Amino acid sequence: MKTLLLFLTLGLHLYAGISEGDKAPDFTLKTLEGTKTYTMQNFKGEVVLLNLWASWCKGCKKEMPEFFELQKSYKKSFKIVTVSVDDKASKSQKFLQSVEKKTGIKTPFISLHDSDKSVAKAYQAVAMPSSYLIDKKGIIRLIIVGSLNSEDIEQLKLEINKLK
Repeated sequence: MKTLLLFLTLGLHLYAGISEGDKAPDFTLKTLEGTKTYTMQNFKGEVVLLNLWASWCKGCKKEMPEFFELQKSYKKSFKIVTVSVDDKASKSQKFLQSVEKKTGIKTPFISLHDSDKSVAKAYQAVAMPSSYLIDKKGIIRLIIVGSLNSEDIEQLKLEINKLK
């Protein structure tokens, strides 16, 4: 009976996916330009908003300018790291260039490319966009599925400030 309960519990935990309070899964990805490689370990000691997105995603198009402004408002101990799941990095680069023109801000955060969607799988993303607020110790503190508007960003800032 204990063995059955153990397997049921394990099965439910696996089915439930990644949760707030879990350690953020590690990854190794290159920048959109392919010039530098990052892992989750590069951000140890910093509060990170990991955002999974794609250039074809309507919600991603809506929230990306908000992220430009959000990163601009924080200089230290908070980083936005975006992970594009587009099949070609050039699509992601073109999209970010359009946001740069719209906002008048050069892309202020690290943009990584994940064409095989390994990070989306590791984080068990159920939709695009999906964002994960990760504390200085690498623990997921907030999971956000769907796009954020300016009001949501204000709430997110409160959470960021608690973790800084």
